[in-house]
Amino acid sequence: MEPSLAVELRMLDFVSRLFVHVPPNNTAWCKTIEDFLSNQGYKLTTPVGVLPHFVRVCTQYSQDSLRRRFSNALQWYNMLQDITEKHVDDQLADARVELTGYRDGTLETERNELIEDEGREPGGAVMASEVIESESSSPCVGEKRALSSDSDEDVEDVHEDEVFPPPLKRDRPSDYLRLRCPLCFGGEFPRSNANSQTPDAIVCIDACFTQKRNKGSRDPIRIHPKSVFVPESDADRTAHYVESIRPPRPAKSKRQRNQDKEDKDDGFEGSLRVPTSVLDACEAGFTAADDARVKASTQFFDDTALMAMLCRHDRVLWIVNMRSAGEKQHYVLVLIETLFQHLPLEFTIGLLYDIGCQLERSCINWGFLARYLHRLLFGISVFHAFGHQWACQVIYHPRKRIGFGLSDGEGCERFWHSISKLIAYLRVCGYHQRIYTLDRQVQQFDKDSLEKLGNWLQRRSCHCSNKRDAAKLLLTEASQSDECLRREWAAQVAAQTRPAPKRSKNKGKLAVEKALNLRKARDILEKRVSDQENIILGGDVDVAEV
Repeated sequence: MEPSLAVELRMLDFVSRLFVHVPPNNTAWCKTIEDFLSNQGYKLTTPVGVLPHFVRVCTQYSQDSLRRRFSNALQWYNMLQDITEKHVDDQLADARVELTGYRDGTLETERNELIEDEGREPGGAVMASEVIESESSSPCVGEKRALSSDSDEDVEDVHEDEVFPPPLKRDRPSDYLRLRCPLCFGGEFPRSNANSQTPDAIVCIDACFTQKRNKGSRDPIRIHPKSVFVPESDADRTAHYVESIRPPRPAKSKRQRNQDKEDKDDGFEGSLRVPTSVLDACEAGFTAADDARVKASTQFFDDTALMAMLCRHDRVLWIVNMRSAGEKQHYVLVLIETLFQHLPLEFTIGLLYDIGCQLERSCINWGFLARYLHRLLFGISVFHAFGHQWACQVIYHPRKRIGFGLSDGEGCERFWHSISKLIAYLRVCGYHQRIYTLDRQVQQFDKDSLEKLGNWLQRRSCHCSNKRDAAKLLLTEASQSDECLRREWAAQVAAQTRPAPKRSKNKGKLAVEKALNLRKARDILEKRVSDQENIILGGDVDVAEV
């Protein structure tokens, strides 16, 4: 047995680098090679198997043979590249453990004790074997999804610990997070944070419904060794947990919804600082807040969207594959839960999400993420904040909330733009090939951004310094003390977030009737005054009698 096609490693390396900057297209590449060689006087005549001696048939098979064989060679070359890189990282991690004594955020001695006491290892990076196991337990294409909202079966209650175990004690973030972003999660721990209101790290979450995949059977399993995708089984368990706690909303007409608003008093829900009426208005104004809104048809697409979590330095932490028609909240919850599984128990997070107010509302009302709420600061992405009510902005806008600085929370939008070239390709490729391609794009995205982090820090530091100097100048010109300005701002926030008065369906009618009665009383009084004036001016009656 001998190979029928040999490709030089430099050529494979060139094509691999090319396909992370343009949409991968093996067919176009092979046809270009054949056309180029044909123009130089060379002809590929390598048939597949034993074929009849017809030149035209042989030529057709040779073209298809080049595409298939070159694709296989490129696929295995990429696999070897990724496995080699993962092996080198593992060797460096072992050497780092010998030098520092830390493995996956925990001292080696404490780690062994935890394994003995808890019977499990601290959660780390998602391994390919775990993803393969989760894929085998996931529903296949064409099967009825157990988590469908149309199911008539009762959903059994699921405890939070059954979805994710309680996070174990760590002295610093996991090795996975330290590799994902060394600026956010690297360095020495514990950190000295003078301001308790400032989060230790800031992340953003957003979904993209242009990254779909057409309906079809799944291709053979192929997992990237350094995958950033949350296992599908974790998302399914979280969806089951959410459905067991929060019942589906009954469908109501617009008139019924308005009637409900009129009948209930406005106020605050739990520890929220925004009135219910404002939150309802924000929910009605955003399609992302309506998880029943159809954004991508599950009749034509198996994978409807992607949802990603990025740090403030625009580095991807995790991605979850979405298979629902709308932006279901359990995808956000599984990303946040996965993040906290990799963090020390005292680590705080600032979260920017386009409907962060609705997410905190659900967490308060239904107990989601209850063990992390004291370590979570919710905010709204800058460009989405303008679509919220003003009372919501004064609480959740990152420019008006302590700790978020100049973070805009739009890193996901920049990431979606960087992979927008893959929309057409990912629409038709297989399930595992789609995820593998995205993982390779993320790895290339990380390499590019890592080289620019120094310039990023310098540019942002200069920008922050200029902003601070301009703010100090304005404060000096205001001739008011900081305490006075803070009191005025607190008074404005209290006034803007005051609950609205009770609404009634007859209140408008009563106001109109009151205005009409006042007008009638005015007309009667004017007529009486006019009559009295005519009597006096007529002289027929004594003024004293009048």
